[in-house]
Amino acid sequence: MKKFIGAIFGLLIVISAAHAKNNELGRHAQDFINSLSSQVAELNQNRSLDKITRQQKFMKLVERGFDLPWIAKFVVGRPWKTASPDQQKEYLSLFKNLVELTYSKRFIDYSQQKIIVSGHKMGKRKFIFVESQLADPKNPKANINIVWRLVPKGNSFKIVDVVIAGISMAITQRNEYSAVIKRNNGSFESLLAAMKVQIKKLRSAS
Repeated sequence: MKKFIGAIFGLLIVISAAHAKNNELGRHAQDFINSLSSQVAELNQNRSLDKITRQQKFMKLVERGFDLPWIAKFVVGRPWKTASPDQQKEYLSLFKNLVELTYSKRFIDYSQQKIIVSGHKMGKRKFIFVESQLADPKNPKANINIVWRLVPKGNSFKIVDVVIAGISMAITQRNEYSAVIKRNNGSFESLLAAMKVQIKKLRSAS
């Protein structure tokens, strides 16, 4: 009986230690999002920068905070494996351009709002979900819930998805890319062509 109680007690200690470690990792993930969002806000408020310089600095923050190659491969799905090396290289370049053009505009649109981190949840496969809100001081009712999905990378973290108001950006884009490829009989080139058209539209609108 004593051995059984001792084993249970030992197991509880291990579980407690693992829980404490996860909590610490989660807090570090929250700090990471807080730091990244603060840097984005500071960059947006720096009116001494011209548009091109601002976009370049913003993209450096994106590359530092997001695992763009992982996201790019995830959203294209299985066709990545059948694409040629040249197609893969071009796709990654186009994906990066799309991220820069799409999110730099959103970042300017949300210049008066602030990310407020509220907590975290530990997920499977080392995923950490940091919970936050995009808060509008002028209209609190318009606050938007945002969940950041991160993975530990060395001594830091990388964002692999952003869930805005319950909608996963990665899965939404995966569905869009899949639809393009299916409409064109599985052609990877059709996706590249569609991405080029989208980039052209975004550049002309900016």
